[in-house]
Amino acid sequence: MRSRQPLAAAFLISLALPASAALAQTASGPVRPAGGHSRTAFIEGYDANRDGRVHRAEYDAIRDARFKAADADGNGVLTEEEYVAEYAGRLRSQYANASRPSDEMFERQLKQAVVRFSVIDRDRDGQLTPEENQAVALRTFEEHDTDHDGVVSPEDPEPKPETDGDAAPAAPRS
Repeated sequence: MRSRQPLAAAFLISLALPASAALAQTASGPVRPAGGHSRTAFIEGYDANRDGRVHRAEYDAIRDARFKAADADGNGVLTEEEYVAEYAGRLRSQYANASRPSDEMFERQLKQAVVRFSVIDRDRDGQLTPEENQAVALRTFEEHDTDHDGVVSPEDPEPKPETDGDAAPAAPRS
């Protein structure tokens, strides 16, 4: 089991990532830089041209830019600390834009980013590769693009609840 540096280290790294802050809120960039699993949160987080829709190329470009901005040492992979620091920068920007002080939710979201890293680092080597990142990106986009037209929009049908054979359908994700 690898040792974890405290979240304070992630905050220090995030201070060295001005590019992530620039990505977080620009005149033509996404309105909402971090948080949420709903379709609305997805669209707000990836709608770079603010047309209310997210095209696959638009989504991929933002994911790629965030990955590259987070790669503080330029080695082509993200450590947990780099991953969390990038997310912390976007979240901090979101809070600042809303004139909202850091709170318990902020701290919980940072802890969740640590958990999320351990899930998406599929081979558990402590490094998120571009391929692992792309696999998560593809799955996430497909979950929201329920009509499979390459665009996530409010008009996409709600996803059907998942079932486990004889089990009752799961509650839809929010």
